[in-house]
Amino acid sequence: MDLLNYTLSIIISFSFGISGFILAYKIFDRLTPDVCFSEALKNNNMSVAIFLAGLFIGLGILLGGAIQ
Repeated sequence: MDLLNYTLSIIISFSFGISGFILAYKIFDRLTPDVCFSEALKNNNMSVAIFLAGLFIGLGILLGGAIQ
């Protein structure tokens, strides 16, 4: 029974975490209309890649604390 509870907890936390990442990315993408992140990443723009990595790391820390 504990295994079922842990598995369900992991699935719920994972879905909340992924939803949070997608929502935060969409909000940030709307807040910066002049920057097209997908085009910048295709053109190997390292500054955008480092910025997005920092954004996702920060979001991971925030969402990880919020889910616990």
